[in-house]
Amino acid sequence: MSRNRLTVAILVALVCMFGVVTAVSAAPITIGAILFGEDSFFQNIKTGMETAAKDAGVTLLVSIHNHDISKETTFIEDYITRGVQAIVITPENSTASVPEIKKAYDAGVKIICFNTNINPDDAKKYVSAFYETDQSSLGYDTGKYLAKWAPSHIKGTVTVGILNCDVFEACKRRGDGFRKALADAGVKYVEAANQQAWDPAPGADKAENILQSNPKINILWAENEGGTVGEVIATRTMNMANKVFVFGTDISTQLADFLLDKDNVLQAVTGQSPRLMGSLSIQAAVAVINGKKVDSYGVVPNAFFSRADQGAVQKYKAEQ
Repeated sequence: MSRNRLTVAILVALVCMFGVVTAVSAAPITIGAILFGEDSFFQNIKTGMETAAKDAGVTLLVSIHNHDISKETTFIEDYITRGVQAIVITPENSTASVPEIKKAYDAGVKIICFNTNINPDDAKKYVSAFYETDQSSLGYDTGKYLAKWAPSHIKGTVTVGILNCDVFEACKRRGDGFRKALADAGVKYVEAANQQAWDPAPGADKAENILQSNPKINILWAENEGGTVGEVIATRTMNMANKVFVFGTDISTQLADFLLDKDNVLQAVTGQSPRLMGSLSIQAAVAVINGKKVDSYGVVPNAFFSRADQGAVQKYKAEQ
């Protein structure tokens, strides 16, 4: 048998054994991630992404723009130039973010959104998958717990002060969910104040103003982590523990410590599952790059924590 025929015979045998022979190994995968924040929520998303990327054997690039849409544009253009196969992004704006996302899509880059998305019509065209928390349920689950908790802890009318972050659509949905839970449970409550603040320091100042202007308030609730921290600080500063009780949104090691503290200020929070969100986003990107179909929409489950379940809070802290 000639050398050429022998080579052909070997190749045929390999095909029979393994089904296919590739002339070159698969091209390496690089994914670009764009986050718009650096708080504990986004830090945990980043951790989830990094773990999933490592497990999948892909390269992950991460950029953070802190709500600067001009930087978001620059990051997308940079990723296109660098030849990433997918961009995993939480869009800053449902409309203003579209042109650059379209540019990436037209360049052959797969788009995965998490936490926030572009508008539905454009998402159908350009976004392969979107993972988010059910934002309404973040408020609803806390409101539902408050409705059960209040009768044995509050004398008289439940009077609520709220710190909102309603400049973001997701926060509006949280507020709607919170109010719906109280209404569904038949709680007779008064919403005495509602002011905008989503970072701890401004949140503490606003919460102090709310308490000073509305002495009947016995419940503070915030639509995000920073507002929740601010409300706890304000309640402590004004020595109103056991007179004012704080309920909040999101989870972090700081909020976990507040739940474990004996001062009895923070009672419960409904948190998101950011590590899982980050992980699912990278897994979807890898699948789409490899030509596999993925569900176009996924809801990431919540994580509820309360002062009444110290074990769950301790477990969360141990996992961080």
